[in-house]
Amino acid sequence: MDVLWTGLGIALIVVFVFFVLAQHWRQLLRQQSRAIRQLAERIHGIEDMADPQLRRRLGDAAPVPLEQVFNFSLRLSEEFWRETERVSEVDRRFIHEYGSFLASVKLERWRSHTVATVSEILPARKSASLQTRTLDFYPNAANGRRDPGGGPSEDVVDELLLWELALARPSAPGLRPPALELLLRDNALELRGPFFFGVAEVSGNRHFGSSQPDGAETLLRLPLDAKELSEYLRDDPGLAGDAACAGGNRSEKGAANSQRTNSTACWQAFYSGCDETLGIEWELRVRDLGKKAEWERWRIWESGAVRAGND
Repeated sequence: MDVLWTGLGIALIVVFVFFVLAQHWRQLLRQQSRAIRQLAERIHGIEDMADPQLRRRLGDAAPVPLEQVFNFSLRLSEEFWRETERVSEVDRRFIHEYGSFLASVKLERWRSHTVATVSEILPARKSASLQTRTLDFYPNAANGRRDPGGGPSEDVVDELLLWELALARPSAPGLRPPALELLLRDNALELRGPFFFGVAEVSGNRHFGSSQPDGAETLLRLPLDAKELSEYLRDDPGLAGDAACAGGNRSEKGAANSQRTNSTACWQAFYSGCDETLGIEWELRVRDLGKKAEWERWRIWESGAVRAGND
């Protein structure tokens, strides 16, 4: 009888051990199955990344990158007011008391649109000295000029009025006085306003004299393109010795030409120009963030040809 109970006890112990082992194996198999399923889902997700449609949707959902930043400033000399525009003393007082002068324009060019930040110096009669306005410009919008009849013009051009300065008091209610205008138009900055034809005969500004539908003339046109602005490329006094431009401050003609030739290797550029006949002086700083990312990745400066010591 004792042997029977002993055998029964041993059998119960063996069954219990097998039960515990079975539970352990079951849990282990469940964990391995879960790991295999997660690995399969990850592999499937990686394979889906090669799908062009999915990549396009991800690109559309991603934040729009900032591509370029432009900082523009303009100075108008006494020659401009006295000879180019021939503003009388009465109108000069009116401009000084009621006009807002342009301090600077900052253009942030995103992939989808452009954000313009315009800083203006307020009239002397106001307590504040500077005001800033922000404008969003979507080139695909219908911002073109309209014909006098009110219908859309055949040649619709996207443009944004950045700054306007009236040069005289309105002669009558409802009549628009002559004014200076700074516009973002056709990927360029344009300064438009009335002028006297005697100035055009001696002006060296090759962008001068294109007529506009409202009777104004283009006094200055700056394309926002590095190739078209290459003749105005200068050393930036604010970046003297900065390796970001890899060009340094070089005043020799050969070094200046080399810097212009290798300007694509530089993500920061400084342009300036002066038309003494018109009395217009301008500066434009450009930061190309696409070139900056490439420069920070490779840190390559394309130097000119190097002469060998011995031929």
